[in-house]
Amino acid sequence: MSKEPRTDTPMMAQYRSIKEQHPDSVLFFRLGDFYEMFEDDAIEVSRLLNITLTARGGVPMAGVPYHAAKNYIKRLLDAGKKVAICEQTLTGEKLAQREVVQVVTPATVIEDDFLQARDTNFLMAATIQKGLIVTSYADVGSGIFFVRQVEHDAQYIHLLALLEEIRPRELLVNEDEYFLLGEFKEAVDQTSAMITKLPPYQFSAKKAYELLLEHFEVHTLKAFGIDDYAPYLSSAGALLSYLQQTARSSLKQIDTLTLVHSDEFMHIDEDSRKSLELFANLADGSSRYTLFDSIDSTVTSMGTRKLKQWVASPLARKEAISSRHRWVDLLYHDREELERVRHELKQVLDLERLTSRVVMARHLPRDISGIAQALRGFFLLFDERYRDLLVTTHREHEEALALATHIDRALNPSHQGPFEEGKVILDGYDAELDELRKIKGGGKELLEEYLEELRAKTGIPTVKLGNNRILGHYIEVTKVHADKMPATFYRKQTLVNAERFTSDELIALERRIQHAALDAEQYERAIYEKLVEETLAAQKTLLSIATFLSDLDCYQSLAHRAHVSSFVKPEFVDEDCLIVEGGRHPVVEANLPPGEFVANPLTIEKEHRRFCLITGPNMAGKSTYLRQNALIVLLAQIGSYVPATRATLSLVDRLYCRVGASDNLARGESTFLVEMLEAAHILRTATSASLVIIDELGRGTSTQDGMSIAYAVMKQLIHIGSKTLFATHYHELARTELQNLQLLTLEVLEQGREIRFLRRVIEGVANSSYGLNVAKMAGIHPSILKNAQSFQRQHFADYDLSSLQMNLFSEQEDHPSSYNEVEEQVLVDLDSFAIEHATPVDALLFLKELQERLKAK
Repeated sequence: MSKEPRTDTPMMAQYRSIKEQHPDSVLFFRLGDFYEMFEDDAIEVSRLLNITLTARGGVPMAGVPYHAAKNYIKRLLDAGKKVAICEQTLTGEKLAQREVVQVVTPATVIEDDFLQARDTNFLMAATIQKGLIVTSYADVGSGIFFVRQVEHDAQYIHLLALLEEIRPRELLVNEDEYFLLGEFKEAVDQTSAMITKLPPYQFSAKKAYELLLEHFEVHTLKAFGIDDYAPYLSSAGALLSYLQQTARSSLKQIDTLTLVHSDEFMHIDEDSRKSLELFANLADGSSRYTLFDSIDSTVTSMGTRKLKQWVASPLARKEAISSRHRWVDLLYHDREELERVRHELKQVLDLERLTSRVVMARHLPRDISGIAQALRGFFLLFDERYRDLLVTTHREHEEALALATHIDRALNPSHQGPFEEGKVILDGYDAELDELRKIKGGGKELLEEYLEELRAKTGIPTVKLGNNRILGHYIEVTKVHADKMPATFYRKQTLVNAERFTSDELIALERRIQHAALDAEQYERAIYEKLVEETLAAQKTLLSIATFLSDLDCYQSLAHRAHVSSFVKPEFVDEDCLIVEGGRHPVVEANLPPGEFVANPLTIEKEHRRFCLITGPNMAGKSTYLRQNALIVLLAQIGSYVPATRATLSLVDRLYCRVGASDNLARGESTFLVEMLEAAHILRTATSASLVIIDELGRGTSTQDGMSIAYAVMKQLIHIGSKTLFATHYHELARTELQNLQLLTLEVLEQGREIRFLRRVIEGVANSSYGLNVAKMAGIHPSILKNAQSFQRQHFADYDLSSLQMNLFSEQEDHPSSYNEVEEQVLVDLDSFAIEHATPVDALLFLKELQERLKAK
């Protein structure tokens, strides 16, 4: 006998219909005071949240209380889930109408419960268009929205660098590209962001253009400096469409789209960012002992988020850097003003996110009060010296001040929860509301007046009024006076010693009191909604003021840090150079007792000794010296002062920091291969305006191979002309024929069998790596050290650096290449041909050209 198909109840049919529209989300289905989950959602959520799994009619189900839902939603977000909130929108006779009112995802939340106040919360979209990777990223909490193109290289190095720079919480990708392009999938899977796959049509440039015009309410995007129908709009359209589908609310806080040009910011690849420990240290991944942790003196959450963006994206245009330095200078040279600004900013709440919550209708009354508090802070801070930092007008300031005053007069600042009748609007703000509240509170004065009328009318001094749940309001007299009550009164209850009556007047008064409760709530809500409308009308002004406050917080932070840590203003010049006197590592110095850090200079000039070869033992300070100079350049180009006594430099277009490669076993890459991939990337993309930091190259292979590769990389970097600091234990490299080398070492003081690291950088070459000394300091057992010394004397007693140098380099140069000049160039061109980006026709034409060149030779 065949099994009969299951017949769903109307509610389960409704659930399944809604769930089909949101297959990638956990559906929170509102039933009374609970959000219920069914079937697979219930099973998974019960496991993730450790809540009870039950069943109804054979259908698995689990639920969470409505009032505690935010806590459970946050835990699901942390577990990498999206949550679709399904609410009852209309009450039907048999089945309530329900619909999804919001899809909660990591990058689309705006509530404080789900966010870290000091971190940006970017949503990013990325797709491939015409040989480029086009990306867009937005933060709904601050309203910023950018579009940016990066080079489409075979390993997606430029995309990975951008992902590390922006650090999105969620990444939208074209599902065809994700599943069909293995390297693309491999690259984006490396990010910690939640990855959402969208169908290809969501990345239509035409659809994107139309959607953006509609959102910004314009007829062209040229006012934003963006070409109409530009291919790079495809990612922006996909991102905006996704926000609309998930937020299900206004997104008017996103009121502009900014095209980021590739030459606006210094390029720093993914590995270099990690090596420099900008936001996370290499030891445990926390923010301790990082650059940002050591320089951050912001006092508002808006300022902290913006300073993080500045550190992540150093500027590459002198005018923009000079503009930031101007404001840092102003505060640095006026300590009294600096302290005033810091004091006033401490009173400012997060105006960006508060405004965005109001725009998206996710606000509480306290958010409106917070906006007023932030505005008060702004008016205490602002004076005409900061006029150039603001885009708002005097009239808009007056309107903002009026709004803040209105909010302060109307709202109860101590109420922290959602709208609750009687607790939001202050007494005394509105006379009509005050009257309704008096009546609603039992109409005490009205009842007392009526009682006096009764006593006068009946002549009964002992008549009184009462109230209970059964009778409502009533008039009570003793039996002695019952016959004195007017005939128009109605008897309601007889007691042993008293009679209770009512009257038309009392009934009317009772109705008035009952209606007043509803009227008071509606009237109070109407006043509150009017305040919300006034706040919405000031949205653009509020976000402009928020930008001013976050900018000012960044400037004061940099000025304050310059004072506290004795930083100096760097000087940018047109001549290509990097000259640092008394340079210090900002993180290491901040974590040492005052005066213990040893400062060191660096001089790299236009055409003189641009390649610094640095030798010296482990623990002597080579890595610190390398990184400190990279960080000095980075700080200078975010508009900060720098840890030095003097710094003169030219703009750096690209900063590379290849330090301590590790293996990538998941991709089948050894330590040495990773090291070579990083080196190859530097050699392909570095320019004469770049700064290259390399700490130990060629360690993952034999000494001969490693030294040979290090030599060849040195030679190519000297040819490119990059400013380079190259640390090595291959001391033989200092004895090559290469020109333009600057030989530096870390000074070591030998005292008998003991050594002392002086941390001073001097000219010259290290005599030894002092490996056995360092091993002894590390606690290696004396017997092991003795065996090492014996082996060293036995095998390396006659170690001749000059002869080894000749074997490694000079003799190889004597062997002529088996290819002539034309053939060599053909091989170079063939190696650099980007076949993954070429059409079949392009490849055939290129092959034909190579054949013709070889025949013509």
